[in-house]
Amino acid sequence: MINSRNLKFILSLGRIFWDSQVFLTACKLRVFDFIKEPVDVITIAKNIRCDERATNMLLDALVSLGFVCQKGKKYVVKSKYSDFLLSDSDKNVLSILDHYYHMWDDWGKLTYCIKTGKALEKKVSIELKKQFTKSFITGMDNLTKFQKERVLNCLDLKGVKRILDIGSGPATYLREILKNNQDIMATILDLPDAAEVGKEFVIKDNLEKRISFIEGDIGEVELGNNYDCVFIFQLLHALDEKKRSLAVNKAYNALNRGGKIYIHEFFLNEKKTFPRENVIFRLNMLIHAHGGDNLSVREIKNLLESAGFYIKKEYIFKKPANVLIEGIKT
Repeated sequence: MINSRNLKFILSLGRIFWDSQVFLTACKLRVFDFIKEPVDVITIAKNIRCDERATNMLLDALVSLGFVCQKGKKYVVKSKYSDFLLSDSDKNVLSILDHYYHMWDDWGKLTYCIKTGKALEKKVSIELKKQFTKSFITGMDNLTKFQKERVLNCLDLKGVKRILDIGSGPATYLREILKNNQDIMATILDLPDAAEVGKEFVIKDNLEKRISFIEGDIGEVELGNNYDCVFIFQLLHALDEKKRSLAVNKAYNALNRGGKIYIHEFFLNEKKTFPRENVIFRLNMLIHAHGGDNLSVREIKNLLESAGFYIKKEYIFKKPANVLIEGIKT
């Protein structure tokens, strides 16, 4: 006898990307911005500059997915989702959803990456690359703002005057620290396109006089020295083995004796089969970063110890699943 439940699971998983693309397309078109209040299809289609019949189909699909309510012949976004899906909300996560949308075609090439073991070589225009980078960096801020307090509460910054933030992205944690600690100065190392976006966040918070930038690849730039603390937050998974080691060793050399390093990362168990979202994310790194990979907590500790750090503390967070490790320069 056929187990219908198992068959349903298999078939549903096989086509779940249909549901995802409906939702991501609606976000990309900013559909939800135009249905804060009940609105008819004709008006919505005009506002998003799309075909009326196709817009109607998209809206009906959003109703079936549970994001939208249909009231007569009008549509309205459900209030429980509106904070996250409206552009004018400070809680919106539209940039990270745009980033997911941009990765759509890439994931369709996973077979190639599995066969070759290589990341994709994407050839895009300079402007498109900047657009993708802005969505990614701003998307990181989208996600980080919901978990920053739990990380910040674990940081011991007593006596810290200078911080080096390697691969800072939007500098979400660093900006919050500086706003609350007037005596701290900071330096950010990031790639030029990422630094360009990061500077926008820094300027917005009026911190440009207290945060300087080093632009370039970790393997090619000098970091300076005399830092009291180094952050490497959500970066190691995007580096290959050689650059991971290089980043940690350069951080060690840049620190004053007794200085601290904080590594914040996704983590895996020793078998690398849990947590599920981080296991799947490994494949995202396979696609998008040469040699990129998620590490187990033990592997991160080994990396720090090999550079000369003493492991002082670790904090495991479950949702989302990541780890914060504190090391001391001996």
